[in-house]
Amino acid sequence: MKIYTFILSACLLLLCPACYGVSRYLLLGGSGWDKIAIVNKNSKKIEWEHPLEKGWECNSVAVTPDGNILFSYSKGAKLITRDHKEIWNIAAPEGCEMQTARVLPNGNYLLAWCGCPATIMEVNAKGEILSRTELDTGIDQPHAQFRQVNKNERGNYLVPLFVSSEIREISPSGQFVKSVKVDGNPFCVAALDNGNYLVACGDAHCFVELNFETEKVVRKVNASDIEGGRLFFVAQLLPIHGGSLYICNWQGHDGEAAKGHYPQLIEINEVGKIVWELNDNATFGMISSICPID
Repeated sequence: MKIYTFILSACLLLLCPACYGVSRYLLLGGSGWDKIAIVNKNSKKIEWEHPLEKGWECNSVAVTPDGNILFSYSKGAKLITRDHKEIWNIAAPEGCEMQTARVLPNGNYLLAWCGCPATIMEVNAKGEILSRTELDTGIDQPHAQFRQVNKNERGNYLVPLFVSSEIREISPSGQFVKSVKVDGNPFCVAALDNGNYLVACGDAHCFVELNFETEKVVRKVNASDIEGGRLFFVAQLLPIHGGSLYICNWQGHDGEAAKGHYPQLIEINEVGKIVWELNDNATFGMISSICPID
């Protein structure tokens, strides 16, 4: 199918405040990569990096309003300065996986770990826990539960569940509100200005535009629909002011992906054409999360 014109958000409600407008630098992380890094978009060179230990699966990175770095690393979430000083570290319980760490529009942070029960927390800049929501995902294996939890304009949480292929809406008190089925194993949900959401569908090698209220998929972009790029595991999607979209094209589940020399990170414009990419597996590893830096 052809890619229809994107109507993307200038008001990125569910994305960190730093993720607006045109940016020269990108903060990147990825499951299976041994670092998080700040990349100069023009030169495509790494200008800052922070090492991660083996097994620290990082699927969420964010820049705080005061320029610090927030990231999840499976065993917890950390807030650090640019000179690598730890401000706070919130650990996930033994056997659980911290997969979400993001900045909310009000300046607080949203953290979530997979487990039994799974737990969503909002914390302040000091790392003090402001709220805590526990939920039963119905999925026994923590690693099969979710990656990036988000918060909608109603104040509820949107939880994309891998195994059940659904986007589940949960209230802060932990009450089930609504569930919508999608393809594949959804990684994230990103709000659009028209009231719909973009959903990354993981190993289904696609992403969709979803009307959550009607439960209808209004648009689907498949693996080969973007000229010059092939979609593998579709991880974080990041709409940008002006109509462009970043796609984290994680390639860890396909041993042949690197041989095909397909980009790991793609920026497409409002008509679905690639306008920028990273295509260097040796330097950048696998990318599953992004936050532009103004």
